[in-house]
Amino acid sequence: MKTNRITPGLSDLNFKKGKVLFLGLTMLSLLSCDKDDVEESAVAASAVTETTVADANTSKTTTYPATVLGITTSTWKINSHTGSPSKSKYWDDITDSGASFNTYTNSDYFYTDGTWTYFKTWRGLNTSSSSSNPRVELRELISGKEAKWDGSVGTHTMTWTVKVNQLPKGEDGKTGVLCFGQVHGPEKNAKGVEVDDIIRVQFLGTANQKSGAVKLKISGYITEKVLGGSKTYDGYSLGTEYRFSIKYTGSTVYLYNGTKLVFSQKMNTSTEANYFKVGNYLQSVKGMSYDGSFGLVAVKALSTKHT
Repeated sequence: MKTNRITPGLSDLNFKKGKVLFLGLTMLSLLSCDKDDVEESAVAASAVTETTVADANTSKTTTYPATVLGITTSTWKINSHTGSPSKSKYWDDITDSGASFNTYTNSDYFYTDGTWTYFKTWRGLNTSSSSSNPRVELRELISGKEAKWDGSVGTHTMTWTVKVNQLPKGEDGKTGVLCFGQVHGPEKNAKGVEVDDIIRVQFLGTANQKSGAVKLKISGYITEKVLGGSKTYDGYSLGTEYRFSIKYTGSTVYLYNGTKLVFSQKMNTSTEANYFKVGNYLQSVKGMSYDGSFGLVAVKALSTKHT
């Protein structure tokens, strides 16, 4: 049998020669490439990689006060405001304004830095019909309903870490005082006694004070009515972190700073229908108009327990 041999044509030979020539020139170009060119290419590649990482790191997850503080619609109600401080509208439940509990934040009243939740209350804010003093606060709920527990039955405890950063200007223009924790009772108890706020935990200092020493002031029915007047304690300062606990058991109210008992007093009347409040409630500013003065309170690690 005769085998057919395919003889390459001239064009095929020229193509192969050109291909070899091209590859050869390419290799020579790479071999002769200047060291600086190679380093510059490596730096450029590195810069692209670093930019990509930096861009990825700039993406942030938005955090909200309710999430940071660990509160829900089952445990607390937010008392706050909408609008500017000079023309604010008070809401006993901020969700009634159309705001979402989980995402409500407002740099004028209620916000977070990712660790602390801030309660900012301005002198002259509109307030509730039952009080002339403005507030941005949390009101205790139990299973989504307004808490109403008896201080003579079981043990009821609120613990929170607080840092007061600024006091407002009071009515006299010289002093400043705000409340950052309360046990609130009914306007009148079962015996017809006006108990209202059982205990108010406050700092007392000078108008618009932002640093330095202040007094711890205990007010409310437990001191003003039972003991004949508020009680004050030295050794506290603005901008300092404290871990307070209020315990109400056996008809007696206790206040602790850490593990140290600061105050205790037994009630002299019935003790039903109580609830905790925490945040920023201005004192001694009744009837005062807005002038830019405010109090600022930071809170974290808030918890309640009923046994």
